[in-house]
Amino acid sequence: MAQSYQPESRLPGVQWTRGFAAHLSILVLVAQFGIGAAQAQLSERDPNACRSDPTDGPEMVVIEGGRFRMGSRDGDSDEKPVHKVAVQPFALSRCEVTVAEFSVFVLDTGYVARADSGNCRAVNEAGTTFVDRVNASWRNPRYPEVAQVAAMPVVCVSYDDALAYTQWLSARTGLPYRLPTEAEWEYAARGGTTTARHWEVDPRASQCDFANGADQDAKSRFTKRKSVECADGHVVSAPVGTYRPNPFGLYDMLGNVWEWTADCWHGSYDDAPIDATGSARPASVRPDAGACSRRVVRGGSWFYGPMGLRSAKRSKDEPTRTYNSVGFRVARTH
Repeated sequence: MAQSYQPESRLPGVQWTRGFAAHLSILVLVAQFGIGAAQAQLSERDPNACRSDPTDGPEMVVIEGGRFRMGSRDGDSDEKPVHKVAVQPFALSRCEVTVAEFSVFVLDTGYVARADSGNCRAVNEAGTTFVDRVNASWRNPRYPEVAQVAAMPVVCVSYDDALAYTQWLSARTGLPYRLPTEAEWEYAARGGTTTARHWEVDPRASQCDFANGADQDAKSRFTKRKSVECADGHVVSAPVGTYRPNPFGLYDMLGNVWEWTADCWHGSYDDAPIDATGSARPASVRPDAGACSRRVVRGGSWFYGPMGLRSAKRSKDEPTRTYNSVGFRVARTH
């Protein structure tokens, strides 16, 4: 049975260990062969989630492996066919990497991010699409009428920037940090549920409690956005940990910002591997199909309504592209 993260108690099946610079790693025990929706439990928000010293690195949740059905019969064509996948134990950061955490990396190395020397694609004034915005970068993503704060997820970072961060974190800690595979990401996002969104195991739950997506606050600024009827007080990205976590104790797996994964993009799950051992899906099983020109992003963002905020939802982009709605979280081989 999946256990909700509850900092006040010592739950059965939850071990507490010390990680890099004494930040907590939380062990969530997951049934080895998948978890039914009836077993998943929704958790309350922890006000101290991901608020530790950014020099300590991301807080990690260590997830025992299991099997699940990846994809969606009711979703887009690239989410099919639904197929069983076995996932090995791994760790995933409890929250998306923040501006403060990325700043530590840049200050330590002098790293120049992709958007530092060019542009970042930012939402236009009408809120209908994304356009190249001069001088937009991870330092200032040019959100309309909203100032970025250190606890927000870092955005305007490319896949290459995210990969560089994981390599630096690995060298600094001696631990094998990386980006999650697409299968690991979906397994973690579902949190043991089989519904389109993890909070739907409770019919009383609202998107605005669990995910930062297009809602009435966003519609008040971007009048043409399709949105849900609730309001959460945020027009663009919100500080990490603002919403309630999923049953694995992970925050913002759906909404807030898209997240880079390690996998190359494929337009369907035909010939997809059934064993997610921590190795990303390569460019193609066909040697004549070309290089990995696009990487998978997952989770949707503050820009999207309910159809974009689903555990099975997929998208992709060039590894050098940057958006003020795309960030990342880190994984670690366990």
